[in-house]
Amino acid sequence: MIPLRWPAPLFMALVVGLAAAGKAPPVDFRLEGETLRLDNGMTFVLIPVEGPPVFAGHICFKVGSVDTVPGNTGIAHMFEHMAFKGTTRIGTKDWGRERPILDALREAGDRLTRLRATGKGSPEEIERLKAEVARLQEEQNRYIEREEYDRLYDLAGSRMMNAATESDFTRYYISLPANAMELWMLIESQRISDPVLRDFFSEREVVFQERITRFEDDPWGKLMEHFVASAFIAHPYRLTPIGWASDIQALTMGATEAFFRTYCAPSNAVGVLCGNFDVARAKELIRRYFGGIPARPDPPEVVTREPRQETERRIRVAFDGPRMLLVGFHKPNWPSRDDLAMDVIERLLSDGRSSRLHRRTVEGGLAWVAQALNGFPGTRYDNMFGVFAMPAEGISYDDLEAALYGELDRLKAEPVPEEEMEKAKTRILAAHLRQLSDNADLASLAATFQHITGDWKSIQAYARDLQTLRPEEIREAARRYFVPENRTVARLEAAPPPEEDRP
Repeated sequence: MIPLRWPAPLFMALVVGLAAAGKAPPVDFRLEGETLRLDNGMTFVLIPVEGPPVFAGHICFKVGSVDTVPGNTGIAHMFEHMAFKGTTRIGTKDWGRERPILDALREAGDRLTRLRATGKGSPEEIERLKAEVARLQEEQNRYIEREEYDRLYDLAGSRMMNAATESDFTRYYISLPANAMELWMLIESQRISDPVLRDFFSEREVVFQERITRFEDDPWGKLMEHFVASAFIAHPYRLTPIGWASDIQALTMGATEAFFRTYCAPSNAVGVLCGNFDVARAKELIRRYFGGIPARPDPPEVVTREPRQETERRIRVAFDGPRMLLVGFHKPNWPSRDDLAMDVIERLLSDGRSSRLHRRTVEGGLAWVAQALNGFPGTRYDNMFGVFAMPAEGISYDDLEAALYGELDRLKAEPVPEEEMEKAKTRILAAHLRQLSDNADLASLAATFQHITGDWKSIQAYARDLQTLRPEEIREAARRYFVPENRTVARLEAAPPPEEDRP
């Protein structure tokens, strides 16, 4: 039994020591905490941990790019940005005067957006609306108090305040002293119930520039975006959280508000408090601040399922940069035991200098780097196992692919030696336990497991099931999924020169 109240240095010494020894001891642990479900459907997980009087606050909505469709891709990410702009009480000097200006700005800005997106507006109308939007924005600026969330939280001694939009989830998280818990309840409950989309059109440009930086100008982002669009032909995992450029530029305030009302319903949210705090007081405050948020209908579930892949897919992505290779295979998500097997395979292939891929490709002079990746682009639905590699100078993609497939075929042909298997499982377990020793990591993990399984304590089931995994299950999973017809291959290569420049 490993109590979570162990001092961090001792805890870390234990898990690092076990990983270094390559042994998989029978580890068990019990997570102590409570689950509170409000009448409006919102769920809270309260995890008390002994230590300094601080806590991590984490609110996770089960909404991400998987819940978007062509035409509004990027809208979940856009709302994440908007959720920092304040409420009718936070971020405004005078909401009564600001509101009519914002309403007029929404009408003019959304009409301008639609005309630009469809190409139907006359030049005169476009110019008139541009001037009207600029005038209204300047007028609204007189009433805006920007960065108010940051100021309030900074005064309270916050750390790590941020948010993230993923394929599956949108998260808002922070660490605070325990005496700031009521402030957190006040701010976060208003963020959910009463957001105001200030600076929408200027922030939309920020998001558009973020897309250029992270996908248009970044080789990894470029490769991954094209890869998932090829690997998934039906399931919305083919859409990245940032969204397509034309969709970002076509986003309207009205559509973003409607998306918020649909997907950020209390029943679609999990809040987690993890740290040294008064649980009874926390429950009282949760009911006071979050209990009054009106219930809304549950958002629609994703019903599309990716059809079985029947033939290998190959794409070449043109980019003037380093050569990159990504090979991926469809597979189930957790709690399937095949997903556990893939976690072990990931470690066997690319965990450190003694791993199989490193020895064969990096030490063998075939690649600068080779890394296995399990469970992308999301975890709510069946996902992918992949291998990423960068060919060394003078090495062809064909030679590098052959080496990668050689290691995958070896997993299908040979049982994993017991010592190597135990070492991989122990390293996974050590990483899993490390997350439990940090308030913020544990809060994030609890929210994820609560959404996926309906019980945050299934964190324990993952560790328990991992330890029972057998070598033959590794071979069976490799045989089942590492087959050519289930394979998608993407190569990042320099674009050919323009025709007039060719010899």
